[in-house]
Amino acid sequence: MILDQFPSRDRFIELAKTSNVVPLCTQILADTETPVSILEKFYHKDASLFLLESVEGGEHWARYSFLGIGAHSEVCVFSDHVRVESQGKTQTIPHNNAPLTVLRKLTQAYTPCEMPELPRFWGGLTGYFTYEMVGFFEKIPVALPPDTPYARFIIPDAMVIFDTLKHTLTLVKIVYLEDNQDRGAAFESAKTDLDALLEKISVPKTTTQALRGSGQTPGFLPLMDPATYIEGVKAIKKKIVEGEIIQAVFSQPYVCKAPVDPVTLYRAQRYINPSPYMFFMNFKGTTIAGSSPETMVRLEGGTATLRPIAGTRPRGATEQTDRNLADELLKDEKERAEHLMLVDLGRNDLGRVAETGSVQVTELMVVERYSHVMHLVSNIRCDLLEDLDAWDLLRATFPAGTLSGAPKVRAMEILAALENRPRGIYGGAAGYISFSGNMDLAITIRTAVIEDDRVTVQAGAGIVADSDPQKELEECRNKAKSVERAMSLALKGGAPC
Repeated sequence: MILDQFPSRDRFIELAKTSNVVPLCTQILADTETPVSILEKFYHKDASLFLLESVEGGEHWARYSFLGIGAHSEVCVFSDHVRVESQGKTQTIPHNNAPLTVLRKLTQAYTPCEMPELPRFWGGLTGYFTYEMVGFFEKIPVALPPDTPYARFIIPDAMVIFDTLKHTLTLVKIVYLEDNQDRGAAFESAKTDLDALLEKISVPKTTTQALRGSGQTPGFLPLMDPATYIEGVKAIKKKIVEGEIIQAVFSQPYVCKAPVDPVTLYRAQRYINPSPYMFFMNFKGTTIAGSSPETMVRLEGGTATLRPIAGTRPRGATEQTDRNLADELLKDEKERAEHLMLVDLGRNDLGRVAETGSVQVTELMVVERYSHVMHLVSNIRCDLLEDLDAWDLLRATFPAGTLSGAPKVRAMEILAALENRPRGIYGGAAGYISFSGNMDLAITIRTAVIEDDRVTVQAGAGIVADSDPQKELEECRNKAKSVERAMSLALKGGAPC
């Protein structure tokens, strides 16, 4: 059922006089569709697409979900250049060790119109930054293999925006205009594409595969020997005693070799571990499916936000047990000290790009409950300096202190030596930088990386002076279990792997 279509042809042509990115939209009733049901209609192995969802407070789906379909352009950052593939053409741009400068110029080429009928995000760069991007910002000895992207993005051809409050679905054909392009012809072409998109969405999907599982854990194997990890914890503790660092997040990857459908794995993740940042991104050769609780950094209307998480307890079986566990978490001196250290680190990061006196801790160590766990969470905000943008903010705050350590640079140097392999997507960020300059990025934790029949997840533990090496090893394993349980469910009980 079509509810609205906008803008009109005349308004489109008027908007195109001052903007080179204009959306053409059809809004329909969506009470029989879900974000995943639409995702399944468009997904195939080589499709360029993404889905961004969110669960608020551990219990309710956020108002909007965003599905990006097709790529107007794909952007990849490599060690010495940025590659842009657009409309069958490939452009290679040297970045001289400053890839964010190239990305900034790419985004500045887009001048989006204002469309108040749409939510804050209807297009831009959506994708991920690997942890190793930090090597372009600081002198950290981290690098990826030559053909591996340091960052990867889709600039979507079309969007489908779900409004869970109004139960509507807005189809957005994003029109990228050339200087001398006929605006009327562009409108008609976009309308044809939009009608085709609506037709595909309107075709009912015959079946949706049920998720069933035996609860068995798939055979995720650590790529680091347990004894090596324990020795690494001891080495970090020695550095702490010697005064070089206060904390470091020491991680290890786990891998499972099994054929799994990426969308089915994502469905299992959103069932098992609904989180503030749910994301599915499909690139040629790589799919990532994540359920992250933690903001890397957010920028909206000139206000920058960090939201560090440190300190965890399981949810209680009863309301009273839940309250007792929350009280225990709030009174745990070790958890509080570690959390305060990360809040200070976040304040310092924002202070590098903030208007003088604008950095504020608006929430300090509040208990935030999710489906299976509760966390201590703080909120730090600032007003971004007027002459800076999302790329400056990203550089100042990347990677998150909760995934590196403190002091951040020295901790990363030590981790590079001990982890002895690239982190890749783990500990980086995933999300979007919009055409309007807003940004919302999650820390890439609790994230499955799917490449052919290989699924990888990485997890870490925050090492401090009194850490027990065996317990930190177990913490890594426990943090990886949400993806392992999802894999088990997606494999209908766990295929041998």
